[in-house]
Amino acid sequence: MYFINWERKITTNLFGSNKVVVKKTKSFTNLRHFILIFCFTLISIFSGNPSSPPGIGQKIIENESFEFRNKLKSMGISTPKLFSISYDEIIEEYIKGGNLYFYFSTKTAHDLAFQAGKITGLLHKKGFVFIDNKCQNFLVNKDKEVIRIDLGLIQKTETVFAQSMDVGSFLASILDLNPQIYRKVAKGFLSGYIQITSKKIPYLSIILRNILALGFVYNHDNMIKNMVNKRIA
Repeated sequence: MYFINWERKITTNLFGSNKVVVKKTKSFTNLRHFILIFCFTLISIFSGNPSSPPGIGQKIIENESFEFRNKLKSMGISTPKLFSISYDEIIEEYIKGGNLYFYFSTKTAHDLAFQAGKITGLLHKKGFVFIDNKCQNFLVNKDKEVIRIDLGLIQKTETVFAQSMDVGSFLASILDLNPQIYRKVAKGFLSGYIQITSKKIPYLSIILRNILALGFVYNHDNMIKNMVNKRIA
């Protein structure tokens, strides 16, 4: 199952003989982008690390383009095959396995989270960040390969704040998991990230995790338990 996208209406269809995902721009997308930029800028200022917000408009289309997906492939990052793209509509390959969140109660949770951590680290090593790196933006195909979707907010920057947003937003998106599962998944993601980057996680990651979780989680009891647990922090 695909995660609900706040910018685009997502449906499935056929493109020739291929089953595809059709992403159509929603009404008030520009207003949503303004809110995103405002929140990004505000949090960066309050964290003491003022940072430029991600580009919108044409930049989003460039990030989702054939050319940029090939660039990501050269980095070792898999994305769905793109069939068609315009400002109003993106048509791309349908990935049957569903998004990463639904796998975190399974025995493959650590391995899949490890792959997501490696993907994040690979992008950082090339001087880019995802910005919106929640686990629902990773899909799992039939071969248990992790695929990155929703590329529109990728930004070329190596700031500590932006890199911390990537790590923090992933951890925030899993913070409502059962504490035992959260520890396993977080450990897998961080292990993959550190293996690729050969450095510690950006120091603002946990602070941003706690802030972003307020807008991500459904189970606030688990969120609080995971926040106060020092085993993964």
